[in-house]
Amino acid sequence: MKCKYCGGEVGLEENFCTYCGRPNDQAVRHTQDMVNFRRRFAATEADVVNKTRRNTQIVLCAVLILLLLIASVVMYAVTENAYSIPESMRRRAAERDPEHTTSILDGYLEEGDYRSFASYIDYNGIRTYGTAFEDYSDLYWCAECYGDFVLQMERLFLHTDQEKWIKNSASSDIQSLCQSLEYFLDDYERAQRDADTEPYLDHIEIMRQNMMDMLHVYLGIDESELDTFLTLSDNRKAAAIEEVLFDVRNES
Repeated sequence: MKCKYCGGEVGLEENFCTYCGRPNDQAVRHTQDMVNFRRRFAATEADVVNKTRRNTQIVLCAVLILLLLIASVVMYAVTENAYSIPESMRRRAAERDPEHTTSILDGYLEEGDYRSFASYIDYNGIRTYGTAFEDYSDLYWCAECYGDFVLQMERLFLHTDQEKWIKNSASSDIQSLCQSLEYFLDDYERAQRDADTEPYLDHIEIMRQNMMDMLHVYLGIDESELDTFLTLSDNRKAAAIEEVLFDVRNES
């Protein structure tokens, strides 16, 4: 470019003309433009860096949340299957060797241990429909209710801390006892209807007699009163049982 004063050749970044020594106005503007450019560039660069950092943090947070969600789902699946997987393995083992499983179940029946009979079926996830164990179906449901009934009866009359128990749990336990009795009688009637094809009816009859004996021993229900008691609603049964309980408590 040429100096506007003397016409000599002068560079764009030379602030003064090398021929006449006068200021190079274009060089001054160029320098100012470069300063402004660097300032804008620095500001833009800082903005890009800040946005990139924020975006990176957002992405990292999103990835972390996603990983936590995946971990939660995996943990939930593992927890949910922690029992079902071993149970499935036990069920397959029982079904692979039905003779061995049957011998164990029949052993409990011979001993009259109906609670262990039902617990063994539950623990091993044994299916009583459409399998080699189908003959146990009615017996199993009766044994389940029988076990619950016996357990609740023991809690009602053999509890060590009667006063604390009566305050906190007596009502729910009485209701559970009445429901177990009602469910058992329903299953018992179904077994009676299937008597021609029910191979374990004698055991179901024994369970029923045991339950009636417990009603007599613990609740003082005579044979003549039994049929009337069994026809009561669950609420009226519960009221009668609660009355006996408080009488026992007062006597002690």
